[in-house]
Amino acid sequence: MKNRFQLPLILLMMVFLSLPSICFSAQPNPKIWKYLGYNSYYNIKILRITPDIPLVWTYKIVTDDTREKTIEKVKKYDLDKSIKYKDYHHDGLLWEIDCKQRLIRVKDYIEFDKNDIVLNRYRFNNNEWDSIVTSSMGDTLYNKVCVSQEKPVKKKK
Repeated sequence: MKNRFQLPLILLMMVFLSLPSICFSAQPNPKIWKYLGYNSYYNIKILRITPDIPLVWTYKIVTDDTREKTIEKVKKYDLDKSIKYKDYHHDGLLWEIDCKQRLIRVKDYIEFDKNDIVLNRYRFNNNEWDSIVTSSMGDTLYNKVCVSQEKPVKKKK
């Protein structure tokens, strides 16, 4: 009798132990993305329009709460599209930073599912610059992208 329940119990435990890898969002590739905070990462391959105006992508993992709220919001105007948001996984934002003036603005905002398929995209052409607020994600990004770039590299003698 003991052996009869042993195999199903083992199978049930294997399924249960594999659930965390299915349920929790995977982090982006650490060779490309560095942790920023706020459940976000920034791409280390920073584009420069000029030396003082970099463009940098951020990758923000969506929380379960955000996913549910987005599904409800989209459901109000497009029921079929809201179904696709059950796999909503992360946002990609392209930021433009004016390092000299401490200003920031979003150029592109993309919502992705868990398979990196675009769910929605918003492009901003000439939106207003915003001042970078101290202790915000914009401030952290500014420090990673602008301030760290300004520090001169010490040469060994």
